[in-house]
Amino acid sequence: MLQIKTALEKLRSTDHRWKVYVLLGVLVYFIVINQLIHIRPDHVFLALIVLALILCKNRAKRFLIDWSPFIVFWILYDMMRGVADSVRGVINIEAPYHWELTMFGWLFNGKIPAFWFQDWQHIIQGTWYKGVIDVMCANFYTAHFAIPLLIGWIFWHTEDDRRMFYRMVYTLLVLDVLALITFMIYPAAPPWYVMDYGFAQPDPNTSFWGISAGSLINVDKMFGMHFFTTIWDHFNANHFAAIPSLHGAYPVTIATFVFIKFRRFVPLLVFYVVGTWFAAVYLNQHYIVDLMIGAGYGFVAYQIVHRLLIPYAFNGFLTRWEQQRDLEKASKQVQ
Repeated sequence: MLQIKTALEKLRSTDHRWKVYVLLGVLVYFIVINQLIHIRPDHVFLALIVLALILCKNRAKRFLIDWSPFIVFWILYDMMRGVADSVRGVINIEAPYHWELTMFGWLFNGKIPAFWFQDWQHIIQGTWYKGVIDVMCANFYTAHFAIPLLIGWIFWHTEDDRRMFYRMVYTLLVLDVLALITFMIYPAAPPWYVMDYGFAQPDPNTSFWGISAGSLINVDKMFGMHFFTTIWDHFNANHFAAIPSLHGAYPVTIATFVFIKFRRFVPLLVFYVVGTWFAAVYLNQHYIVDLMIGAGYGFVAYQIVHRLLIPYAFNGFLTRWEQQRDLEKASKQVQ
């Protein structure tokens, strides 16, 4: 009894109470996921990562708090797998296509850019430089998942700039939430769908295996694998989430914060943004219109965080943390 009492007292302490909340959160996560879409191995893997972190010492608590927006977005996006098909209405197929054709068709011989690049790929089929372009575009397009984490780690750990980290991460989170809402109320088909199915509404029983990956499938064929096909067919929770394009929004947003922080690397940042946008169109995944709308969403998200969340929600505790950090640095220098 004494041991149980001691354990309960430890759990009530401030140092351990947050761990109980995290455990309860993981339990609720499993219950909700199982009700909506059933538990998969990647759900268990995510939960194990969180549980492993709460057993760590040092900055584990701060890490979970600060990096939670990435976890929140993954959960919200993954949950679309269970509700998107039943909530959304008619898929918007023709409108985005005609917007693209009107704005850019005159530059590409009366075709939308994505289709023009598909024709061009057939012309250069078998050349060495097509393989180079395919691999480069695949890397640019998939870097979308890694670059935010890398830049976030640089801000949070390497630079120890928690305020800049919060500004970037919560801009991305607000952007993600705005995008998820739009995906539900305005589901839009990407160009690969129009190329394969025309303007017909999707059949609920249709499988998009190998199609939703667009021209990424060329890289799979080149190396004799199913890497991109698997990712885009099994981990894509919503095939009709083209507007706004997060591949258009994320590079612009991240490049903006890197420039604000370092005031350097302009050519590299421009190369990153242009490369990702080009890849999205070349791979038949997005219209340029999707990318432009995504960049607009990023600007709106930045303004919401800069003008509302930072000054009214986060400024107080970030200022206290900065003061404590500066005191610790000063103390170390004296020693």
